[in-house]
Amino acid sequence: MNPTRTGVVSNYRMAATNWWADMHIYGDSTGGFLYFPQFILFFTPFNMIRPEIFGEIIWRAFGFGLFSWALWRLATIHQPNGRLGTAAPTFLTILFLAVPASLAALNNGQTNLPLSASLVLAVLAIRSRQWGWAAFLLSLAVILKPIALAPWLLAFAVFPAIRKPLLLGLVPLLLLGFLHHDLHYATDRWVKCLQKIVRSYTPENLRVSDLFGMLEKAGFPALPWVKSTTRALACLGALAWVWQAFQKGGLGVGSWTLWVASSLVLTVFNPRVETNSYVLISPLLACAAVGYLQDDAGRRWMGWILVAACFGLMCDGMGLWIYKATDVWLKPLIVLLVSPLLFRAPEAWRVEIR
Repeated sequence: MNPTRTGVVSNYRMAATNWWADMHIYGDSTGGFLYFPQFILFFTPFNMIRPEIFGEIIWRAFGFGLFSWALWRLATIHQPNGRLGTAAPTFLTILFLAVPASLAALNNGQTNLPLSASLVLAVLAIRSRQWGWAAFLLSLAVILKPIALAPWLLAFAVFPAIRKPLLLGLVPLLLLGFLHHDLHYATDRWVKCLQKIVRSYTPENLRVSDLFGMLEKAGFPALPWVKSTTRALACLGALAWVWQAFQKGGLGVGSWTLWVASSLVLTVFNPRVETNSYVLISPLLACAAVGYLQDDAGRRWMGWILVAACFGLMCDGMGLWIYKATDVWLKPLIVLLVSPLLFRAPEAWRVEIR
């Protein structure tokens, strides 16, 4: 009823409107519109819907619909035949666990929701050796948010079979960012976009809910070089971990490790992560929880820990006083505490598809 009260869709609308009017898009601040020009083309059809309230509804329906489809695909991993009668209970369980962390992103109309879905569907496609589909989804993720370059680069570095599809898709992906009647204007927007992304690495007036935001909230601020070094080492560690997992455990373990490593990089090691960005990891927690709960090897208690973690990620939607008490620090703490439970791929995921 009042979509402009909160949220970021107004930034998307500004960019889509100004792009076609040859106007400024990227300002000098570290906030505002922080996406590649390709996203402007992607969002333009939603911006054209009138009245705008219908566009707001359809944009959110697109994000939540894609998110729900990704969760359904996760349910079919645990119920391989995928028929509604058998997979529906597992789907409802995963939905019940993953959705709480998505509500803030859904309310604000953020790209985090379809980005989370794209990441889920991409790792599922890699697991199934659907390399062209996986490359498309990883490219879509980059369109939705520049930070998705992390899983794109990880997949390119580790899985030889996806390199050709990613490179073939890179040409139209880049050309899409220059789709404008004035090539000089489009080129200038690209320059300003890259400049702004570099500036936004150190955000101003942003409650960053990462590892260092948590430590600062506890009274232990870190120097900028410590933050940068830690994030760089985390990315290098993610690359080494995914590579080793793929070489030793095959595609099943490798694709799961890619999902875990990417989710951690995009949350607790992301210099611009906010509390509502943790929808990027909630499907992973939900899938791992179901895997442990279906286990007969005495690991169900781990599943219940992950269930609690899933609902803990809804802390910013549990009322104003809980939101204020948990802001910034609780979500990264939850993810860091339960992250060891994510390292082991569920048995259903380990089954490789030939």
